Parts: sequence; structure tokens; C-alpha cells
Amino acid sequence: MNTELRNRIFANDRLLKALITLISLRDPHLLDELKEIFEFAAETGNPMGDAPAGAWEHLREELEAIAALSQAAEQGLEH
Repeated sequence: MNTELRNRIFANDRLLKALITLISLRDPHLLDELKEIFEFAAETGNPMGDAPAGAWEHLREELEAIAALSQAAEQGLEH
């Protein structure tokens, strides 16, 4: 993978995480609802739920990282 493409993927990943974090600050149930949507898609055979096991583990890790960032941001805003 070339450097420019890698940089774009990295930047898009960070922007998406920041956006999800901002939305989750306004909607505390968002991250739980995202987990439910992915679980429902996997259970019902929806194409959105079709992914290798490693992808699901990565998704769980990403949602946990976003939840931690959201909690830290929320605590920082309270001070």
C-alpha cells in the first residue's frame, strides 16, 4: 500500500472516530446501539453482518476505544 493511501485511510479512521465520539457525547446510548445493530445484522444474515471473526474483534476494540475517549472527553468537559 502506498504512503498516500495509507495516510488517507489513517485520516479517515481518525475523523470517523472523532465524529462517533462527538455524537456519543450527545447521545449516551449510541455506542450500545451500534453494538446492537452489528449483532442484529450478524444474527439475521444481513450483508452488513458478514465479516471475518478478526474484523468483529477489531470492531469491538474500536468501539471500546471510542467509549473510553468519549468518557474522558465528558469528564474533561465537566471540569
